[in-house]
Amino acid sequence: MDFSLDQSPGSPRKGAFSELHDASGRLRPEWDYVLSALKNLGGEDLKGFLAYISENIQNRGSIYNAYNSDDATEPWESLSVIPYVIGAGEWDFIERAVRQRASVINATLSDIYGSQQLIRQGLIPPSLIFGQRGFLWPCINALDAQTPHLHMYAVDIARDEQGTWRVLKDRTQGPLGAGYALQNRQIMSTALPELFNQLRVHPQTAYFRALRQTLLSSMPVRDDSTVIVLLSPGPKHAAYFEHVFLARQMGVPITESLDLTVRNDIVYLKTLRGLQRVHVILRRLEDGECDPMELYGSDYPGIPGLLQAIRQGHVAVCNALGSGVLESAGILEFMPGICQHLQGEPLLMDSIRSWWCGDPQNLAYAREHFDTLLFKSSFSSTRVTSQYVPDLHPTQREALLHRLNDNPRSLVAHEVMPLARIPELDIESGALQMRRFTMRVFATLAPDGSYQVMPGGVVRVEDKSNTPVLSSRNRQINKDLWVCRVARKAPATVITVPLAREPVRSAGAFETKPLNLEQLLAAHTTTPARMGENLFWMGRYGIRAEHSVLLLRTIIRNLTERVTEKETLVTLLYKLGVQLNVLAAPPPDAIRDDETYDSNFIRHQLGQSLAPSSRSGALSNNVNYLHQCAFNIREKLSLDVWWVVNYMPAYLGNTELDLTIVQQRMQELFASCSILSGFTHEQMTRDEGWSFLLLGRLIEKLSRMCDTLDFFLQQSEADKSTMLESLLEIAYSIVTYRARYHRDEEMLAVLYLLVFDRSNPYSLRYLCQSLLDNGAAFNVHEAQSRQILQQVLRDMDAIDLSGFEVGAASARRVYEQLARLCADLSQALGIYANSISHQYFLVTDTVSSDTGLETVNKEFL
Repeated sequence: MDFSLDQSPGSPRKGAFSELHDASGRLRPEWDYVLSALKNLGGEDLKGFLAYISENIQNRGSIYNAYNSDDATEPWESLSVIPYVIGAGEWDFIERAVRQRASVINATLSDIYGSQQLIRQGLIPPSLIFGQRGFLWPCINALDAQTPHLHMYAVDIARDEQGTWRVLKDRTQGPLGAGYALQNRQIMSTALPELFNQLRVHPQTAYFRALRQTLLSSMPVRDDSTVIVLLSPGPKHAAYFEHVFLARQMGVPITESLDLTVRNDIVYLKTLRGLQRVHVILRRLEDGECDPMELYGSDYPGIPGLLQAIRQGHVAVCNALGSGVLESAGILEFMPGICQHLQGEPLLMDSIRSWWCGDPQNLAYAREHFDTLLFKSSFSSTRVTSQYVPDLHPTQREALLHRLNDNPRSLVAHEVMPLARIPELDIESGALQMRRFTMRVFATLAPDGSYQVMPGGVVRVEDKSNTPVLSSRNRQINKDLWVCRVARKAPATVITVPLAREPVRSAGAFETKPLNLEQLLAAHTTTPARMGENLFWMGRYGIRAEHSVLLLRTIIRNLTERVTEKETLVTLLYKLGVQLNVLAAPPPDAIRDDETYDSNFIRHQLGQSLAPSSRSGALSNNVNYLHQCAFNIREKLSLDVWWVVNYMPAYLGNTELDLTIVQQRMQELFASCSILSGFTHEQMTRDEGWSFLLLGRLIEKLSRMCDTLDFFLQQSEADKSTMLESLLEIAYSIVTYRARYHRDEEMLAVLYLLVFDRSNPYSLRYLCQSLLDNGAAFNVHEAQSRQILQQVLRDMDAIDLSGFEVGAASARRVYEQLARLCADLSQALGIYANSISHQYFLVTDTVSSDTGLETVNKEFL
């Protein structure tokens, strides 16, 4: 980029603060490094940089915006090429201020759900707490006053034009963004490795280690096999990527409310092995959605009985239920008095100026300065967009004024603080511009009872906005936050900070003991039943899509060869597609006198084979269902596999396409299916989830081969001979046949390869035996299907192929025997799949405890 460092944006005005310059007007050393690096970044380099960032974000699957106020799904693709850099000396003040504030809020939560001394002494207005839905009355005295309530904390801060840091909002219920902060770091540190090393940027990994230790130390009962779960609203939530990310970082299963159940005041996870006790829940559900029996979320499943399990001390929930009450904008005004009362010291970082309108003096001020203020709801549980009066229409202004007069305690007035600006690259012009920003900083409770602040965070930058108010709608650019230790020493801070208090708990009390050999051998991956079900159906839909692609591309290849004798073959293959519900049945006018189908009709249907369809077996449905199953279990998939699956729907179409394009996209889809197959066999750990994925693939592959062979066996002898090559292609065995026999297709050889061959992974015998072998690990109560499968193998061995001769009675006898085998297999597969679903996905009869597996009520779902 072409800009002068001497004329860099943000040159300090007289008496004004500059992010880039120190008090003497010189560039701060950390920004000197950054701007020097950017100056050498050419236009093509910039394009490559942007492409690198976009590709990494897509590959990581972080496609949702965790900061959208209305939960809309906006792409998280606006990571800036310029990090926000801050010196270690200045960050030290921010860190201490955030640590202090987190400690004060934790103590406040303990008080308002306990003795309520802050309310009794007038430090918090009663109506500000008791008047909002966010205050959970059932949680009063339900939580242990000696245990922390705030395990994770985040705070939005900004710097005013004088350079003073101010708090904009506390995030106490389920702070979002830590996962995005680490993702930004992983991308930027690899995109700018030299600059990253020169600035000696502080790592963030210690924060996540501390969080995991905190979760372990939160266990209400001592147990060598602590089970921690992350409770998420599910894949459709705007911040699900972060839920998956945190679950991976913590090494814990991600669950939804239906994955958990409460029995005898103990929380259990419904796994494929039965019920497994849960000791700690890292929740991402809102307060009111956690327990429909006692809280407000009656329209949300929740976990009935969770609050009672908490009262009994059988489970710890992080953050504690009810912690969202302190996200109220009205609390900001009272934080200085609360801090002075609880800790005997002033707040290190002031909040933005605000006036809770339930106070008569504040109400008078809000009325007097009404046209210059920003108004927010006093109640954290109320989803009302903030309103900046100068931006309102006359009708909106009048409505807000009426609300202020009628229900003043429901509103908080804020000043609109002029914000400091940081450099940002304008993509269109390639020039640096100074834009306003806010910063989110994260803290976690450490095992010793103090708070540990992440050395980094997420910076949100305005995207060419005319309003002075920054919101989620105009803060569309995200920056990685680098805390730097450059060679030049940062100026000392003049703020005097009191000595740290003694830890509430000793670190030794939470020391994790190393695994002994017995525990090491007994450990296994916890797989929720919901995840097992999605893996099972992901395997089935993957095979359905693969088989459909093989059939469709075989039809297209034969159709485009334009050979007259191919018309019968194309018709036969199309009929197979109709029987499998992959293709639509032809109308009477598309059927010729010789029973072949009109080629124009077939061409038209193949051109629409990638378009949406009401047929259950349509390729588009199978691909979309496959994507949906994978979407539900993204945390189980590697980033590479998720990228492949996530892109598969892009090969589909909404309209009729040229056959050349259809053929190309079929090839891409088949390549994606092959990658999934490789993932199943080469990358996945051989745990319960893998077993269900493989089981689903085997059931579906065997079912498709049975249906295909059954159709083949029903045809005349001449049509069978016509179909032999295509049958091998559909069964993905043409290469094997030609390499083994070195001749044209022959009936007996094809049947042997596709039915009896023990080495062909597409033969009935191979698939049937594999299903029996892999299904043996599952204690399926229903035995009929297994008996049928075993009988099918015996019947295969009894079929005599020695006298087989095409056109003779011996051949017809073999066809009849094979048709019965296919019918028996189809019956067994239906019974077996239903048994698996009912036993593992709908009910279970075992629960894991300290002593092993115990029998419990099966009907727990």
